[in-house]
Order: sequence, then C-alpha cells, then structure tokens
Amino acid sequence: MALPNNMADLFGPTNNQPAVPIAGSLLNLGYTITWEPLDDDTTPPELNAQLPHLYEASRYSPDRTLAERIRQLIRQYPDVPTLKNYLMTTYLQTGQRSRANEVLEQTVAQHPRYLLGLVNKANQLLTKDDTDGVEKLFGGPPADLLTFYPERSVFHASEVAHFTFMSFEYYLTKGDPDAGLARLRLLRDLGYHTNEQLRILKDQLDLARMQYNLARMQEGFEKAITVDGYFRAADQQTTEPPAFENPEMQWLYEYGLMETAKPLPAEKRDALLALPRPSLTRDLSKVLLDIVYRFAYFGEQDWDEEHHNFASHALLLATELRAVECLDAVLETLRQDDEFREFWWGDYLNEFYEPYFRQLLPGHADELKAFMCEPDVGTSPKEVISGAYAQEALTNPALKPAIQAWYDDILTYFLDHADNEHLLDTDLIGWMIGDMVDLQLTDLLPLIRTTYERNLVNETIQGDLADVEREIVQRSYPTNQHPIRPLAEQYEFLQNPTAYRNAHPNPERDKFNEAYMTELEAKEDEWAFLYEDEVDEDELPNGSLLPSPKNRFLSSPMEPVISQPRPGRNDKVSVRYTDGTVVRDVKYKKVEADVEAGKCALL
Repeated sequence: MALPNNMADLFGPTNNQPAVPIAGSLLNLGYTITWEPLDDDTTPPELNAQLPHLYEASRYSPDRTLAERIRQLIRQYPDVPTLKNYLMTTYLQTGQRSRANEVLEQTVAQHPRYLLGLVNKANQLLTKDDTDGVEKLFGGPPADLLTFYPERSVFHASEVAHFTFMSFEYYLTKGDPDAGLARLRLLRDLGYHTNEQLRILKDQLDLARMQYNLARMQEGFEKAITVDGYFRAADQQTTEPPAFENPEMQWLYEYGLMETAKPLPAEKRDALLALPRPSLTRDLSKVLLDIVYRFAYFGEQDWDEEHHNFASHALLLATELRAVECLDAVLETLRQDDEFREFWWGDYLNEFYEPYFRQLLPGHADELKAFMCEPDVGTSPKEVISGAYAQEALTNPALKPAIQAWYDDILTYFLDHADNEHLLDTDLIGWMIGDMVDLQLTDLLPLIRTTYERNLVNETIQGDLADVEREIVQRSYPTNQHPIRPLAEQYEFLQNPTAYRNAHPNPERDKFNEAYMTELEAKEDEWAFLYEDEVDEDELPNGSLLPSPKNRFLSSPMEPVISQPRPGRNDKVSVRYTDGTVVRDVKYKKVEADVEAGKCALL
C-alpha cells in the first residue's frame, strides 16, 4: 500500500497558533498543553534556525538533494532525533518506504525516549494490529503521556495530538471503543485537526463500536447457558373441553380481545365477575389449564382471534379478582416450553402475567421464590416474575428490604447449584441483575460480583460488572415504571395500545421516555457539528488516504515548535499565512502585528 504524499495535509494542524481550547476532556490531564515554542535540549542553538526550513521542505518539497543534506546534518549532529524524523519523512514522501523504515528503527533504538519516534513506530506496528508490540514499546498500554514522561509538566499540542491519535488507533484495535471515544474527544477539544479529519475518525469509531457490539453479542450467545424447559403435559392431551360450574365461562371462548375481533362486551365481563367467587376461580383455573391439556388440539388450528383468547380473558379476570386461588394454574402455564408460550402469548407474556403477579405481592413472594428455583423452567416466565416484583417495589419503595432479601435467597441458591444444568440460566441472572439495578439494591453488590466472577451472567443483557456497579449507584435515567390498570382500561390498552396511551397520559412513562430520548440525542448532538458540512471522500485533497483499522500509516508528525530568538524589527523574515500564502524576505516590522495576532507564522 503506497502512502499518500499529503500526510501533513491530512493530519497536520489547522492553524499554527490557534486559541488555547477550554474543554472538559482537557481539564484533568495532569499536564499543560501549549502551542508556544518549546525549548529542545537535544538541539544545538546553531541548528535551530535550520529546522523550520527542513520541516517545510521534508513535507512540501522533498527530493534526493534534501535527503542528502539531512544525512549530512545527522552525521554532524547524531544526537538530534528531530533530524532523523525529517529524513524519515523525506523518504516517505518520495516513496522510499524501506529506507524510511530503516531510519525509524535507528531512531527508536538510538533515542528510546523520543516521543514522536515512538509514536511513528507504534503506528507502524498498528498497521499489523500488533498491540502487544505497542505495549512492549511503551512498557504498557499507551493510555497517558504522563505514564511515560512523569518528569514533564508541559507538552506541545502536536505531541498530544499525535500521541492521542496513536492511542485512539491502539484502543480501537484492542476492541475498546469507549477508550477510543475518550481519545477522540480529546482530539476534538484540542483543536489540532480539521472537521473532515475528525469525521473520518468518528466514522472509524462508529464502525469499531458496531463490530465490538456484534462480537459481544456473538460471544454472549456462545457463552449463554439457558434452560429451555419442556412441554410437561404431552401424555395428558385431550380433545374434551373442561366441565365448568358456571355456563357463562363459555363466553370466554366466543370473544376476542381486539376491536376488530368481536371483543368481549363489558357487560359480560361484569356478569362474570359477579359470579360466586369460589366457583368462578375454580372455573378460571380450568380455563387456564385448558391451554395446557388441549394444546395439541388447538395447536393444529390456525390462530383465531375470537376463539383462542379464552386464557387471556381468564388471566385478566383473575388479576382483577386478585385470585390467589388461580396461582397454581397460572404457574403451570408458565412451566411449559417456549413453543407453547409463543403460540398462546406471543410477545405479550409480560402484559398478561406481570399484573397478575403484582397483585399477589408481597404476600405470596415465597411461592414465587420457590418457582424461581424450580429446574426445567425457561427464562421468560421467571423473568416476568422478577420484573413484576421489581415493578411493585418501584411503586412502593417500602418493599425494597423484602425484595432485597428475596433476590439474596434466589441468587445464593443459584450460586450453590451452579452445576445444575436444569437450573442455571445466565440470561435470567442478567435480567434479574437489571431489576436489582433499577431498584438500586447496592447491598447485593457482593453477590452480583460473585456471579460475574463465576461467569454466570450474560453480559449482552445487562452489560459488564463496571456498568452494573456504576448504574446501581447512580442511574443514568429514570426507570420505566409500568402502571397497574383497572380491568376496563387493561382491555382498552390491549385492544389499541397507541390509542390508549394517547388518551391516558402517563407522566412517569413520559419522564422515562423523555430522559431516554434526551440521552440518545445528546450522544448524537455531541458530534453533529462534524456532519453539518460533510464532503465526499472524492473531494478530499489529492485522494487522501482514509485511516481505518487495516489502513494506518506512519504519522510523520510535526515536531514541537523549537524556540528561536525573536527577530529584530528590521530583520528579514519569511512567514506563512493561515490560508497557505508564503511571504518571503520582508522586514519583521511589516508582519509583526499579523504574527502576534496568529494570522501567520514565521518560517
């Protein structure tokens, strides 16, 4: 792969003397960033005047004559690493990669503390994704300049920019987009690169994050340990309907839920609820068990909205009655396998079961805890119960001590039986920890840490331990609290969720949605300025090479500006203006005001 001839254009400064930026990412670095010239102890005074010209020539007019001149200076001043950096740049710009590599190796070997040499070598290693080599070069991850130069308190902006760029590439190669984002923010706030350059890096970061998330998901799928359960009533199937004590129960088999499917009339719901409670709850339990014992019979039929929603009606009525008498039947429906639940409930398992369990809590928490610890029960049913208790505790914070003890018992049981393949479910533990985070049950952190240490959590569900520890102490946004609706409103909601929400504003839900959307918008707005005036890649100067995880190159960074004696007002000088115009051999007094204002820089 040939290197571009305009690397300095792609990764050079936008302005020789910009205003010192003030931004959050620059406040806690532990060192000062300057754009002013720095003294260079390795450069003899008589060489200082030549370096700016050599810098310009190596980037904008490199040729063999220049290379020979720099080689002569290196022989004369072998302890000045800057000269070797310029020679390497000259070789790169003239297509002599092998010679550039030789000079780079010599530079690193002879000047092991020379920052820009180390950065160039690290960038070369990263073209091969050799992060181990980078760590060996710096004695560890290239996270912070002060780690390697604790004796320094001031760094030039160019040093910070090129080190940070290399660090950005390192962390993306390591698969750590969060660390990459921190470096990109520093590059943004430093003001050293153009928006086009930053946009290239932001796009690279977005791609790396997508790849990272996909890899984590795949890893989560591969490592996940779940319990599928099984259909327990295969040998108890029948085609005979239940014998009800109340003939009105037949209505449940004749009406649907949706507005377009002959919904159960409100007067019939009221009539059913007015039946004697003992016989009604027994009949409701029979309706619920009917989906278990006649599953084969109904499963052979196409779904009929009007005739297959009888268990949904039964569960809604049992919820309205707070019918603990139906608990055994309700739990039996949840003991079956995924195919069974998918047929009867689809994506609405939580909508029907969660309100029922919430009505029974906390009084029947022990029965639900026992169910949570049953073997051969799938993830979804147990997740519904955990979510129901968490929602009830969010509504009534006085329940937090009780639910904390409840989770403590369940997690402890799972840890004690982690070798039981019929019980261990890393997905379920992930969902439960999410509920604990919502409730901010910080006293459970020791148990949570143990589950992570023993690899019993699917991190694609809840994130890594650091995420949990941060969120359980300080939530990023409000939790999503679910309302308990009266029966009529629950029917109204299920028939048309969108119309119901429009007709029944929920301040808590709106607060959650607003906070969540605000967070998403903030993440987008942070970088929106990069895309306000986006250009096509074809419009970049001279086909600039875009950086990517497989397309890096020696950065050939600009040296820190070396201090020179201030010219006299009548001394002849040459300056380069910010628009690229070069004015040569003029008296300093004619351009002094422009230099002081940062409109041009001395050459």
